[in-house]
Amino acid sequence: MNIKWKKLLIIFAVITSIYLGWSYVSERYFAVKYFDEYLKLQNVSEENIESKELFKDWFMGGYNMIVYYTNNKDVQYIYHYSPVTQKRNGEKKYNVVDLDIVKDGYLLEEPYGADIKYPPVN
Repeated sequence: MNIKWKKLLIIFAVITSIYLGWSYVSERYFAVKYFDEYLKLQNVSEENIESKELFKDWFMGGYNMIVYYTNNKDVQYIYHYSPVTQKRNGEKKYNVVDLDIVKDGYLLEEPYGADIKYPPVN
């Protein structure tokens, strides 16, 4: 392998690592930003949050945040952030946050009971 190919390989590796680092940091920033906006739409204050865990969803893309609330401890709220989603009709949506609610190991669907304090925002 001559010097020219080594230089091109090094330049490619540097550009790729810069891009991957930037995209990871920026996507995490936007995930936190849109999670906070969604929580405001649900009228949730920070005092009501017992614990929250943010992690990268490598399989589906985007980020997941698992939240437990102080006034609803037996229910797990799983927020999903996707930078881009595409519907079957071809319509694209950007910066989408969805919510799944899990109680006793089961995913709940509408209509939610009275014990669900923070239902999804449509």
